[in-house]
Amino acid sequence: MQTVFLFPLILVATSALTVAAVLLIAGALRRPGRAQGAPFDGGGDAAFLFEGGALIDCNAAGAALLDSLRTGDGAAGVDEWGRILRYLAPRFPGIDEHLATPPAAQTARMTSADDPQLGLTADWIGSALRLTLGDSRAGGGTLTLDRLSYRAMQDELALLRRITETAPVMVWRESPDGQITWANGAYLRRIAERSGKEVMAWPLPPLFPATDDDDSRRIALPGAGGQSAQAWFDVRHVAMGGDRLGYALPADELQRAERTKQEFIQTLTKTFATLPIGLAVFDRARRLQIFNPALTDLTGLEPEFLLSRPGLEGFLNRMRDKRVLPEPRDWRSWRRRLLDIESSGPSGDFEETWTLPTGQTFRVSANPHPDGALAFLIEDITSETHLTRNVRAEMETSQSVLNQLDTAIAVFAPNGQLVLTNTAFSRLWTLEGEDTLGAVTLPEALENWREAGDDPALWSRIGALSRPGARTAEPVTGVMRLTDGERLNVEARRTSTGALMIAFAQPGAPGVTGHPARQGLRASA
Repeated sequence: MQTVFLFPLILVATSALTVAAVLLIAGALRRPGRAQGAPFDGGGDAAFLFEGGALIDCNAAGAALLDSLRTGDGAAGVDEWGRILRYLAPRFPGIDEHLATPPAAQTARMTSADDPQLGLTADWIGSALRLTLGDSRAGGGTLTLDRLSYRAMQDELALLRRITETAPVMVWRESPDGQITWANGAYLRRIAERSGKEVMAWPLPPLFPATDDDDSRRIALPGAGGQSAQAWFDVRHVAMGGDRLGYALPADELQRAERTKQEFIQTLTKTFATLPIGLAVFDRARRLQIFNPALTDLTGLEPEFLLSRPGLEGFLNRMRDKRVLPEPRDWRSWRRRLLDIESSGPSGDFEETWTLPTGQTFRVSANPHPDGALAFLIEDITSETHLTRNVRAEMETSQSVLNQLDTAIAVFAPNGQLVLTNTAFSRLWTLEGEDTLGAVTLPEALENWREAGDDPALWSRIGALSRPGARTAEPVTGVMRLTDGERLNVEARRTSTGALMIAFAQPGAPGVTGHPARQGLRASA
């Protein structure tokens, strides 16, 4: 009978022991590294248990403090250890060094530098670290929790207030009816400068007109203290519940830059309008953006067509219709080369001379820019071309006339270069070893002729005549007797352009035609 009652008692005792063992094991698993008998509740203080920089556990006061530190935390990737260190660092200078080197007693106590009532205790328990943060002015329980959390929030609030008060940007809050319900220091200072009063009554007067959209608008405010200069701001409103937050960023520098840019564009436009060269500027999409009146005068393209911003291909096709484009043999390949101007050459530049059926001559150039734009220039060079052709024809006629003379003639420029000879001179004297007239200078020729003749004084007088500061410009004449006994009449005279002309002729003979070439004129080594 006793055995029957004893068996249930043994079973109940065994079950109780089993549950206790499970609870102990679960507690040990939930809080690894904690020493046996080490209390973790921390009393009313905030307590944290870290291992390897990871938070293992904390009490209710510590959890509340961490929650307050997470509020408004904009740092991405910050863990609990980083948040605690960021909170402790300004209050306990050198906290990193203290926690990095455990003392021999495995316990360290520190007092806040700015609050002697705030203390921190660090206990090293095996591989774990327990931090206990307490305030001696609190009576324990939730009072310590509230004070620490409140202190953290107050510090963050003070920081935010300093940021808004010292910000160089005006910030304010508007009620739905447009009343200013809050403003930062920059806004208040602006009102004080505008009104000349340091004490202001609420509600504050609005500085900027109310807007219904949230887009940024540039608004000018009159200068403070009666100054004529305006202050520019980029104003934007952001909805916040039923109210709106307003931001005004200073935009004086940006406004001046835009005004300078606009004035520069106007100056360029006026300059382009007076240019006699036709100008067409295409953007990177090859759409016409800028043109001047000379372009319409030269090409005959209608302003309405140009104002429609045609593409480069349409621009060329219209010029072809107006007969202001040459007709190449392969129009398609020529147009493709012009459209692909960036790859048309090493420098990417395009320049051609167009001779039109109307008799006009255009010099056309296109210059690509690094940003993708293309400047197209058309210049009428008809007069220049005609002048060049006339000058060339006159020179060819003059040379032909000189070649018909039997007198050998050589002309030296003021700088001493040989610039002109005729056929008779080439028969009489040769240019040894050189293919161009400029290879022989006047001093070299005079030296050669001095050696070939028997009258050095003659060539000295001719050399003196060639100098720019010569006392007289009278022609110098003389007779040159060669080593073979032949005689040549020599005459040197200055031209109106400062050049020196030297003529050789045989006495009493019609010319030197038929005589073999004499000693060659050689340049000095």
